[in-house]
Amino acid sequence: MTTPDQGTPDGGLIRQVVFRPLTGDDLDAAPPWFAQIELRADRWRDADTRAAVAVLDGEVVAAGVLFTSRAHVDRYWVDIVVDPARRRRGLGRAMLAHLTALRGRGIPLMTRGYVDEERIAFAFAVGARTIQIVPPSTVSTAGRDALRPHPAVVPAAALPFAQVLSAHADMYEWIHRSWSPVSPGFAEVVNAGLDDELDRQASAVAVVDGRPVALAAVYRDVDPPIVCAETTRPDVADGERLVEGCLRHALDTMADRGAARVEFDGHVSDPHLMPNWAKLAPSGRWFLLVEVPAEC
Repeated sequence: MTTPDQGTPDGGLIRQVVFRPLTGDDLDAAPPWFAQIELRADRWRDADTRAAVAVLDGEVVAAGVLFTSRAHVDRYWVDIVVDPARRRRGLGRAMLAHLTALRGRGIPLMTRGYVDEERIAFAFAVGARTIQIVPPSTVSTAGRDALRPHPAVVPAAALPFAQVLSAHADMYEWIHRSWSPVSPGFAEVVNAGLDDELDRQASAVAVVDGRPVALAAVYRDVDPPIVCAETTRPDVADGERLVEGCLRHALDTMADRGAARVEFDGHVSDPHLMPNWAKLAPSGRWFLLVEVPAEC
């Protein structure tokens, strides 16, 4: 969401607004401010993927999307954008109310963004609460000596790929369990495309008693590469140390290739990742995931 409507809504203006489904024609004729969020035509995937525009005097003045993640069952994602010339007049709140009414299920709404972005300011203005925090994510590979290698760690390429995929899904499931539970069939979604996207030489797995117990996954489909790491279940013995070794392998490999930095992806609630992440003196902006009240 990109439009903080902290001001007093213009009731007269809102009563004149007409809401309708967002169409392909709207996308073809999109004004430049549409690009501030990712928009698709209404019901682009199923009944839980909705998109709408607000029209005033024949002109589109706001747009929004509402959708569920195929990997999670607990909340709708929502994103809204308002014509910059029309902001702070209640259009964002009106669009949020309209999208809320389109929900097929009575589950909460959520959105995300950096702490200094307008979308987060808007979310808090309508009563959002924080459900997850992502720390600054940029890590210099030059700082990798702060982490120690571990003898149990091997490149992901040394294992059958099916084992790596299983470890990846196990890691994803438990780190989301307490705040955003996964849906049935989530593994197929979170593992989709990893045969191309996962850097198996830079990614690392800690193997104990023949079982993968920690993973540092390096995704090469973006620049700089993204690193996500944790144990494969919450109760792994010496998990912090094993994750440390996986991260050291990943950073060593990337540094050897000439990469100066990577981006970490994780949460402050990841117990074995966060202490190691902190040792690397990350830089950047704090990122929030927030739950938005359905009645605002």
